[in-house]
Amino acid sequence: MDKLILGILMLRRLTVYEIRTMIKANFRAMCSDSLGSIQAAVKRLLNADLISYSEYVEKGINKKQYSITEKGRAEIMEWLSKPAIIAASKNMEMGKLLFMGYLPREQQKLIIKDIIKHLEDELSYLLVIKASITEEGKAAIIEYWQTDTDYYGEVIAKSEQIEIFEELTLQHGIDSVKFNIEWFKKMEEKLGE
Repeated sequence: MDKLILGILMLRRLTVYEIRTMIKANFRAMCSDSLGSIQAAVKRLLNADLISYSEYVEKGINKKQYSITEKGRAEIMEWLSKPAIIAASKNMEMGKLLFMGYLPREQQKLIIKDIIKHLEDELSYLLVIKASITEEGKAAIIEYWQTDTDYYGEVIAKSEQIEIFEELTLQHGIDSVKFNIEWFKKMEEKLGE
C-alpha cells in the first residue's frame, strides 16, 4: 500500500480521507481501503520522510494535506524502474481451491457460484471506472496539475505516458477478471458433472 500511496501523491496533494476515497473508487482491487491500513501506511511514509504534510483549516476543521517529498519521488522512481514480477503476487484465497476437495460437492458448488458472483461484481466495478474516463475529465486533471507547477511539473510533462499506463493497467484488470470468470465457470461445469 505504501507504494500505491506514493504513486497517488505523485498525482496530487491529498488528505488521508481523500486518499481513501481515491483508493476506494479506483484501486480496491489492488489493496484495502481500510482507513486504519491507510493511516498506518501514511505514518510509515512520514517516519521515512517519503511524504510530508501541511495543515490548514476548512470550515472550522483542522486538516492535513499530504504530499510526496523528493526522497519519496526517488523511492517510487527506483521501485518503478524494477521489473514487475506479476506472478509473485500472493493470494492465500487461491489456496482454498487446493483443499476445497475436502468439502461436500454441494458446498463446493455454492462457493464457486459465490466466487463467480464476486468476480462479476468486480468486472462491473472496473467497467464503470473505464466508462467514467472522459476527455473532459483528463483535461480537468491536467488543468489541476497546472495550478502548482512546482509540485506537478514532472507529472504534467509525462501526462500522456501516465495516461497510457493507467488505461493499460485498467484493461489488464478487466481482462484478468474476465479470464477468472471463465475459468471458474469451467470449474463450475466440471463440478456439475
